[in-house]
Amino acid sequence: MKTPAIALILAVVAAPFCFAEQSPSSPDVAKPKRGVKVDPPLSANPPAQFSSLPVFGTIDWETRRLPWVDEGPYAGISGVAMVAHGGKVYVVGGFIPGGDGSDDTASRRTSLWTWEYDPKSDSWRQLADAPIRREYPRGIAVGDALYLIGGGLQYKRQDPPYRVHGECAMLDLSQNPPAWRMHGRLQVPRTHTSVGAIGNRLVVAGGNEYDFSERGYSHNTIRDTTEIFDLSKPQSGWQRRAPIPGAGRGWCGSLVAQGHLYLFGGLSWNEEGETVGTRETLRYDANRDRWQQMEPPPLAISGWEGALYDGRYALLAGGVVRPNSKKQGAALIWSDLVWAFDTQDDCWLRVAGKLPPGAVFNDPGVVVLGETMYVLGAEGPHGSHYNYFLVGRVQPK
Repeated sequence: MKTPAIALILAVVAAPFCFAEQSPSSPDVAKPKRGVKVDPPLSANPPAQFSSLPVFGTIDWETRRLPWVDEGPYAGISGVAMVAHGGKVYVVGGFIPGGDGSDDTASRRTSLWTWEYDPKSDSWRQLADAPIRREYPRGIAVGDALYLIGGGLQYKRQDPPYRVHGECAMLDLSQNPPAWRMHGRLQVPRTHTSVGAIGNRLVVAGGNEYDFSERGYSHNTIRDTTEIFDLSKPQSGWQRRAPIPGAGRGWCGSLVAQGHLYLFGGLSWNEEGETVGTRETLRYDANRDRWQQMEPPPLAISGWEGALYDGRYALLAGGVVRPNSKKQGAALIWSDLVWAFDTQDDCWLRVAGKLPPGAVFNDPGVVVLGETMYVLGAEGPHGSHYNYFLVGRVQPK
């Protein structure tokens, strides 16, 4: 495997390079950091709220590893922007605990890499680096472009050492090779947002406006903000729209289905400083600028992510469960289950089985291409990180 430092040097040459995907590895259980005790994942004692749901089907998983990120639990990656476009998977940014091997000691654990995965050749290709380093951003693919939205950046040994940013960038996939350029700035900079494209409009909702003086996350930093960028009117920039009803939230699963943006679950904070799982499903109509309550998820889950299957079913993977409101730092139940939501009939279903190699999937990248679901990276208990790349063949009932 090429080291991150070599990867960065090679990235500047005109012809991008590729990694052939290695043979699938055995689905071994991910190891936590030394001295860390890991509680059983959600599948060890499936809650009745899951077991009682009708079965959507199964997913036949293969466990692979990213060839361009070192092994966890001390390396790995989480919080990437990941999208599917034109039959390929694109991954931008993310938190890389092992660093990128560059001389940027202040920020090298915040990635600016751009990777393209081609399922047909089963290989990875590194594209031009993004113009901005970002972790926990979001990605939107529309037309022949990939949009990198918001996110945070580390500033080691500076004050403050972590800052949130609103600058966005666009990767033009119609060019060969694809090229980046900047693309406006959110009115409210945020991480962990919910995003999607509705027609020619980019929609960004919720998220957290990290403030180091607030210990990063609090009732004062979580946001209910909705912003839209109309690609037919780029001169207008990002415009505010109807806020999320109720509490602000981030760490939601999100996707677009049938012309609406869906938000599933998520995380908020109350005025007493407690973290609160948001057990809600919300649907946003950009034409009417209106939010609507849909059937809530059976459990309050945050840090999961989803993608649309067959134009109808939201498949949501990973995340954590907080059975009750608890103060920051309390124990979590790590979810290794996959849930399904029928956007047509407004009902929840369960996917039989569980994710391999265990409950390590908080802030994963998730996309669906045809009959295949991909889950990438993510964080596990007590800051353990992983370089898993799961490939799942979806088999509806």
